[in-house]
Amino acid sequence: MISIDSLRKVDFLQGLAEGDLQSIARFFEEENVGAGVTLCEEGARAERLYVLERGRVSISSKRGRQYYIDTPGKILGWSFLVPPFLYTASVVTMIRSEVLVIRNLHFYDFIHKEPKMEIKVLSNLAQVIASRLRGT
Repeated sequence: MISIDSLRKVDFLQGLAEGDLQSIARFFEEENVGAGVTLCEEGARAERLYVLERGRVSISSKRGRQYYIDTPGKILGWSFLVPPFLYTASVVTMIRSEVLVIRNLHFYDFIHKEPKMEIKVLSNLAQVIASRLRGT
């Protein structure tokens, strides 16, 4: 099981209660990924959500935007949480990386059944998206 300490660092989980973090830990798995691996492809169905633990990734869109993330706790593939569940950018590992991954589509339903958790997660997610649109 993923440690609660790891989940406390995740940007879209900030401010969740200890019990909430414990209840969602079961949805996460750890994965080691080599350099040059595509985690998300723009336009594809969003079937996984990733959180960077170690490494560096490139996020790019067909509109020409590209930036890099190397900070632990940053969400990758946030489209997993937002209908119509299609990735809005491509994410490729630049170096060997460690990620947390959610493959279970029931995670979406789970957070929406808990109103306080849902509001906090979606508020955090909106902040992440706004930050990325500003390019920060």
